[in-house]
Amino acid sequence: MSTRIPRLWQPGNPKYRVFLPDFWVKLVESPSVGPGRLPKNACKFEVDPRMSRHDVREYLDKIYELPVRDVRIQNVIGEIEWDHKRDAEKRMAIWKEEDKKFAYVFFKKTFVVEWPRLFHDDFVDTEEETVVRHQKREQEVPNEINRKYINKDRGGVGEWWGI
Repeated sequence: MSTRIPRLWQPGNPKYRVFLPDFWVKLVESPSVGPGRLPKNACKFEVDPRMSRHDVREYLDKIYELPVRDVRIQNVIGEIEWDHKRDAEKRMAIWKEEDKKFAYVFFKKTFVVEWPRLFHDDFVDTEEETVVRHQKREQEVPNEINRKYINKDRGGVGEWWGI
């Protein structure tokens, strides 16, 4: 399916081909414990609301070449915001979020799904390391830019209070 407008076909012209569909698929992190956890060979995707189970299977199989075994679809109704309790009784909503569609994809038993790591442990600092790094930076670099503008004749008032 594509929203692109095809050119009129004339005899002798090549067929119009669409290589990528207009659908989108987003990998969603599922909890590692609790009722929402998934087995190691499964993952959860948020998909375009127009996609069917077959579309999800073909999308992952043809574009990403993943060994899809089974696909299950879940439609989630968007949150409804009411102004008053009486509005809920009379079904007069102020705002409704868009509905979402999730696809639970199960792969072959030997295939293991791992959440992608965007940052390595080398780049992640603990809070103590961050505080130490900032203290060293304050000690090494004196605040020379602000020292030019300090009013020296303030009679014991701290530098922070001056204009």
